Amino acid sequence: MSNHQSLVTIVIPTYNQADFLREALHSVINQDLADWQAVVVNNHSTDHTKDVVAEIADPRIQIIDFSNEGIIAASRNLALVQATSSFVAFLDSDDELKPQTLERFNFRIKENRRI
Repeated sequence: MSNHQSLVTIVIPTYNQADFLREALHSVINQDLADWQAVVVNNHSTDHTKDVVAEIADPRIQIIDFSNEGIIAASRNLALVQATSSFVAFLDSDDELKPQTLERFNFRIKENRRI
């Protein structure tokens, strides 16, 4: 990861969801807002999760192997420590973002700064 402080960190915990994760990550890459980082917290998957992240090869995506011992909040908390932004979005590895999701989030951030 670079030292750039992204606007939004997207936290994606996962376990054996490689094919869904691929779609989730593509939905992040296809955002209208490009100033993000994604932290994938891999609960030691036995499928091809690491290969999916490697094939996408986007420097804004970081993968961390972590045993959450069945406590998904532990994975999210670990990702928060890695976040380089003030704002965080959570995305399950079997979900997708619409292309305008982060841009709309950004718009609301700008509005709130004016208040």
